[in-house]
Order: sequence, then C-alpha cells, then structure tokens
Amino acid sequence: MDISETKSGDVDGRRLRGEKSRTRVLQFAMSIAAIEGLEGLTFGKVAAASKIAKSTLQVLFEDRQGLQLQTLNAAADSFSAGIEQGLQRYSAAPNRLHALCDAWFDLVSDSSLPGGCLVTAAATEYRAREGAVRASVHDHRARWRSHLRAAAHATIKAGELPAETDVEQLVFDILAFQGAANIARGEGSEEDFAMARRGVERLLAKSGQAREIR
Repeated sequence: MDISETKSGDVDGRRLRGEKSRTRVLQFAMSIAAIEGLEGLTFGKVAAASKIAKSTLQVLFEDRQGLQLQTLNAAADSFSAGIEQGLQRYSAAPNRLHALCDAWFDLVSDSSLPGGCLVTAAATEYRAREGAVRASVHDHRARWRSHLRAAAHATIKAGELPAETDVEQLVFDILAFQGAANIARGEGSEEDFAMARRGVERLLAKSGQAREIR
C-alpha cells in the first residue's frame, strides 16, 4: 500500500470523527441555548453535557464565539428543515403565505423546542450587542423575512391577496406576532401563544377580505 494513501486515510478518518463529534456537541449546545440563550453557552457547560473534553471543543470551534456561531447556524438549519417538512402538510393550500405561517407556528409549538425558534430569541438577546453573532442573527432573520416576502408575492399572484397589498407592512406585522409567540413559547404561556397565532390568522384573513370587498 502506498504511504500517501495511508496518510490520506488517516486524515479522512480524523475528519469524519471530528464531524461526528461536532454534530454531537451542537445537539447539546442547541439544547443549552434553547434554555439559557447563546450567551449561556460555555465550553465548560457543553463539555459536561456532551461528555467531550474542552480541549476537543477548542479544536472544533476555536473559541466561545465560534461555538455560539455554529450553534446558531445549526439551529437555523434545523428549524428550516422543520419548516420544509411542515409545509408538506399544507402542500395543497393555495395560500402559500398562510401555509408558511402555519408551519412556523406548528414547529415552534413542538415540545422538542422549549425555547421556540433560537434565531427569533437571539434577535432579542443580541438586540444591543455588537459583533459577529449579532450580524449572523441579522442575516438569518433577513433570510426568513425574504421567505415571507416571497410567499406573500406568490399568494398575491395566486389571487389570494389583493395586488395592492403592502407586502413589507404585512411581513413586518407577521414577524411582530411571531416574536410575541416565541416569547410566549419560552414562558410557557399557551394562551399568549394562541393569541399571537390568531393575530396572524386575522391579519391574513383581513388582507384576503380586502380583495373580496373590491
């Protein structure tokens, strides 16, 4: 066997083990952040929860900010996958925006997410903080806003919302209700969560009725 092939195999093996460790660590990190926020993440807490040495965490994430950023990204990816899966239940719905909002509320109400959407929670946690984590939160929020905006335009095109709908205002209002719902989810207030969801439903129903009246 060629020596270079042996070395390459060793490198690939280490990389695979490293990625498995990273995946394991991020699962525990997301669970901690769901309760304590991204600021609650430390190498010590994550090492204790995951049973992986702090020295290994430093190799995987370099520093605490790296851990926070990767945890945020992993949570955003997981949430996005959950939304896509949830949308399958509403695949026949002509109102794309309503389906997207329903999928969001269904996912946030899931018992496996005690703190709701981590990105939404982090938007409040880092509202006055400067730095890379806040910038990443902003980017993730901007992508979600873009998804809502695209869904609104698709819904208008389908004739389920009036052509003159103020999309930016509608999306802003939806985000406001979702922010309130996420806080309610974290506090365990089912009543407030339900009111926020009804708020979005009334908002979309009112927008649809405007088209019918005309």
